[in-house]
Amino acid sequence: MPIRSLIWLLATFCLVGGLYADDVTNHAAIYDPDVEAACLTCGGGSGSFAGLGRLFGCADGCARCGGDACNCRPFNVEGWVDAGFLLNGNEPASGFHGPYNQTDRHEGSLNQAYLIFERPLADGPCMSLGGRIDLLYGTDAFLAESKGFERAPDGSTKWNGDHYGLAIPQAYGEIGNDRLSFKVGHFYTIVGYEGVPAVGNFFYTRSLSYMLAGPFVQWGGLATWKANDVLSFDAGLVNGWDALDRVTDRAAFLGRVSLGNDQDPLWTSFAVITGDELNDAADASTSRTRYSLIVGANLTRKLQYVFHQWYGVQQDFLAVGTSAEWYGIDQYLYYELTKTVKLGGRFEWFRDDDGARLGLSRPSNPNKGPYIGDMYSLSLGVNWKPYCNVILRPEVRWDWFEGTGLPFDDGADDQQFLVGMDAIVRF
Repeated sequence: MPIRSLIWLLATFCLVGGLYADDVTNHAAIYDPDVEAACLTCGGGSGSFAGLGRLFGCADGCARCGGDACNCRPFNVEGWVDAGFLLNGNEPASGFHGPYNQTDRHEGSLNQAYLIFERPLADGPCMSLGGRIDLLYGTDAFLAESKGFERAPDGSTKWNGDHYGLAIPQAYGEIGNDRLSFKVGHFYTIVGYEGVPAVGNFFYTRSLSYMLAGPFVQWGGLATWKANDVLSFDAGLVNGWDALDRVTDRAAFLGRVSLGNDQDPLWTSFAVITGDELNDAADASTSRTRYSLIVGANLTRKLQYVFHQWYGVQQDFLAVGTSAEWYGIDQYLYYELTKTVKLGGRFEWFRDDDGARLGLSRPSNPNKGPYIGDMYSLSLGVNWKPYCNVILRPEVRWDWFEGTGLPFDDGADDQQFLVGMDAIVRF
């Protein structure tokens, strides 16, 4: 049975079971008027806001269901809208900010209209079924597309245009409990620090390492084991980078080990994906590996530092038969000024030894490279929450390049200065 067929079969079984499997007691608990009223005002839990958010329940409301967390969990419907602008001091004729693939034009844009349908696993030791489907419309859909789904198996466009599009970045079923769980289907990669969803990132723009150095989404299966309150493991098999069905389907290993989380004084994780991918000439599949090491420290009650070191390599990637390497370091510093205002800085170094990654952008972006050398970026930003479900993210960013080629201002400059802001409204 082809890999993609097995993924779809297992995901459909788990997803349907997770979204609809229930009993009379659970239905009564979810739709109890008192519980619903409590959830609409609790304002607690991930993605929940006063009067908005989880339509049929939330953490505070379910705590009132007689204490049976196994039989009282919500079916969540939530999302957000993210729109903003990013202006370029060079004002390039093409409108593109160099070799970018996210927030990449000198204009305003609707980045994400995002909708989530989710049935989470039950809290506690009970085994349960869950599932989740995400829908994304906007310019960021480019980051969440998969070969053999939104795109053709060879990576060419299918139903989306070059700038705006619709993607389904996640569609998976899940089984397990709070210690051991298994998901199968379509989900975001666990490799890297930043991600596609706007609400999971401090900055409006993404890091170079996120945009250009690794995968965005996976298709396959992933097991998660929380050995104790601080140590957890993830391991699974996926169909390579960003692919349900590609020219040559090959299984890749995806894994991660994590110690603590960003609420602890010190925390760390190491994630890796390794398997065969097409080479630069697209005539053979060769071994590609990417790892991501993250170390975070809460230096004070208000100050947090994050260090991200990453590395990618593909054997026999170039037409001449040699391997390609790309690697770098990202550093973040956050300071909570008030309960509603947080300041942040990001400094990154991206090294592309062979011109393999700098230049992977939208088809209409003329800044394709290859660019061989070192790319640097410095971003300063603010997160301001004037309301509990609204985030404003002004940002200034300076990029510069040292190496072969001029990646900015349509091949006329080795640096650029960007200024922009977006607004996220969650519901």
